[in-house]
Amino acid sequence: MTRFAWLVTSLAAVVIATTASCSAVDDVHHTFGLSAEGENSGVDAAFATGEQLGRAPEVINFFEAWSWQQPLPVDALWEIHNRGAIPAITWEPWHPDQGEYQDAYSPARIAAGEYDAYIAEWADAAARFDQPMQLRFAHEMNGTWYPWSVDGSRATGEQYREAYRHVHDIFLAAGASKVQWVWSFDASSRRPEGLATAQDAYPGDLYVDIVGIDGYNGGAEGSFWQTPEDLFGGALAVADEVAPTRPVWIYETGSGDALGDKAQWITDLFGYLKTTRVSGLLWFDFDKPGEANWLLESPAAALDSASDALAKW
Repeated sequence: MTRFAWLVTSLAAVVIATTASCSAVDDVHHTFGLSAEGENSGVDAAFATGEQLGRAPEVINFFEAWSWQQPLPVDALWEIHNRGAIPAITWEPWHPDQGEYQDAYSPARIAAGEYDAYIAEWADAAARFDQPMQLRFAHEMNGTWYPWSVDGSRATGEQYREAYRHVHDIFLAAGASKVQWVWSFDASSRRPEGLATAQDAYPGDLYVDIVGIDGYNGGAEGSFWQTPEDLFGGALAVADEVAPTRPVWIYETGSGDALGDKAQWITDLFGYLKTTRVSGLLWFDFDKPGEANWLLESPAAALDSASDALAKW
């Protein structure tokens, strides 16, 4: 089966919308997923949160850094798969403890082949896994906080596109045709220049199966309050511009609970998204030091609000 023939069936199985319309579609099933903190890549925590919500996650994402040089975590993939969800990995080319400037992991060096052996190891393992999985490589490239940031010094849009395509093509050559490629950019809250950067970094429809958007109410620290439309409206316009035929998911989102009514914000978020072509949402269920508390259980009313919203999502 060719990659594109497989995508027809696989995207149906993951139940995502492919309509290019910016209005809600009544018969579209909306996918729900989680990134969660805890042991076992947060897998157990994600399913436990799903039980509390009354909605089992259909996608579970976790994070892997290139500096760890770990093989593809096939055991975790199988566990997620066997429990009825699609495994997803956010694959980050950096060392998480060494800051945002790390020339060793620049897109130019990735595209030049310096990491081909490591990439090929993962690609071969993904081909052997041979089940639907998602791979989100070098996300939020239009931000300013990663070694792969497209800011003209760490990377240009062209260098980022070349790196993304290079990684993708190694997987395709290895026969890892069931990997769904997620290109995910930052909603650029209060940074309108980031939206133009995202447009420049789009690698093209042949390399992207799902367009992801990351956005948090109030930015990383939850230091201000926004409506969901304020947060995501500009980014959704970019998705429509660069990839009108690709499904759009909110791949990371959360809200703090200190500056406003988080429960109401969650209700408003799902209400707003149903007026758009967004067909998937992954909540970032973490309480990270130095950031707002993104956990759905903080406060308890937020969990109830999410449960109610997901019953209609």
